[in-house]
Amino acid sequence: MNTTDNLIPLPRHVTPLDGQVFTLQPTARIIAEGAARTAAGQLQLLLQRGTGFELPIATHSSSGDISLELVETLDGGPEAYGLTVTDDAIRLTAQAPAGFFNAVQTLRQLFPASVEQPLTPHGAPHATPDAGTWVIPGVVIHDAPRFQYRGLMLDVARSFFTVEEVKEQIDVMGQFKLNALHLHLTDDQAWRIEIQPPADNPSGLDYGNLTAVGGAVNHPGTGLGPGRTGFYTQEDFKDIERYAAARNVLVVPEIDLPGHVNAALAAIPQLNPDGRPQPMNTTGDVGYSTLDAGLPVTYEFVREVLGQLASITTGPYLHIGGDEALVTGHDNYVTMVREFARIGAETGKTVVGWNEYAEVDLPDGAVVQYWHGGFDPVVEKAGAGSPVLMSPAATTYLDQKYDPGSPIGLSWVEGGPFTWAEYYDWDPVQGGLAEHQVLGVEGPLWTETVRGNRQAYWLQYPRAVSLAEVAWSSRPARDLDGFRRRLGTLGERLSRQGVPFQEAPGVQWSARPSDPFADTMGTNSDEYGTIEA
Repeated sequence: MNTTDNLIPLPRHVTPLDGQVFTLQPTARIIAEGAARTAAGQLQLLLQRGTGFELPIATHSSSGDISLELVETLDGGPEAYGLTVTDDAIRLTAQAPAGFFNAVQTLRQLFPASVEQPLTPHGAPHATPDAGTWVIPGVVIHDAPRFQYRGLMLDVARSFFTVEEVKEQIDVMGQFKLNALHLHLTDDQAWRIEIQPPADNPSGLDYGNLTAVGGAVNHPGTGLGPGRTGFYTQEDFKDIERYAAARNVLVVPEIDLPGHVNAALAAIPQLNPDGRPQPMNTTGDVGYSTLDAGLPVTYEFVREVLGQLASITTGPYLHIGGDEALVTGHDNYVTMVREFARIGAETGKTVVGWNEYAEVDLPDGAVVQYWHGGFDPVVEKAGAGSPVLMSPAATTYLDQKYDPGSPIGLSWVEGGPFTWAEYYDWDPVQGGLAEHQVLGVEGPLWTETVRGNRQAYWLQYPRAVSLAEVAWSSRPARDLDGFRRRLGTLGERLSRQGVPFQEAPGVQWSARPSDPFADTMGTNSDEYGTIEA
């Protein structure tokens, strides 16, 4: 087997060292100091679970050890890393914690798939360590990402995902060097983030109703059961962020405005022109709701919500939606979105919005996320300095059905059904964009038909793996047949982790996937820590 046969995404430079082989022994140690310590602890836990070896963390190396070494500079920026495997040592180098995290993920893939063990929510392995031989071929790798932003979006509005489930999502995506998790927190169906009562509340808005009302109604059933209710307290959100940050994932929160707001209109009567609350949405319908550009309370509300969300968001981005405002008149749309973007930028965050908002004058550096429709306004905004996040539906939407008979998933995108190949064989730099204008790639998962992580994984994987390589590896290096072979070796790794995936035809899978409908959390639960193994 070639050294690269297990590596996804494909590194920038790989040089095999013929005749060199490293065997991990029970006496091995992990050598790390300072900025490398977090990644060293993660590597230690991974290898302890898989091998049963103690692998203590030390500060001085000898033969047979794994060393994480901080270097002053490394070509490719903070996420770049080097990895060298010889007969007597493994050496990981990076200039920042993000680089060490990425190096650990590549080293993880060089070990046999039997190193993987599924986790319970509390970190204990389900299975005993494998008594295998832990051999890695000699290699020198120098690696760095093509794009800065490599993300997934999880719609927690249509069907709630607990804090533990979100953490599980972060664990699975992180191994493929995906580094951003966009949480779609609000929609017509629900409001999933706590907004605390402000000290200054001139209109007397009951912000607690946003979750008391908007977090208590779920999306209707699909034959798989209803969506789940619940919401994140601000402390929950901070907990998710801390967990993500330790795994090189930034969290991007979204409050969808000025459409997709029925949950807010149901919770806060003053947001409606007649002062009467709207009924909560118990269907999958969207596009029928809007905030009112003529009500001063609209801007008071948005300022408070975005201000509180920005104050608990450690990452640089604040997503304000802007899509499918189908009943918002054009002039009202422009008036509101321009002001909402300004309010968002005043929090100190970089504003992100779906590409419809490219029609509006935006703050400097605001990010345009392309998903559907005309591309000319996106190119125009890119020329004016707005980075573009590429999420074209036909090549990134992870909720699309694999085939018309799929029990879960959607099928509105033309040209489907879609599998891993369509999500791999495209280039984000398109339609007149230049390389430096593309911030990165994101794969959204809308959850109208999804109930829990097992079903989510089945729709996400292996397509999210395709997107990971599109976002990380250079276009000339990518090859559909080569990726098909490497994808097949991933089957055993995902199976051992307990991650269901679609057994796509045309791929020689190293293991069969588990059933995405076994042990699903299809029940309606508000207990955040309750996860079925």
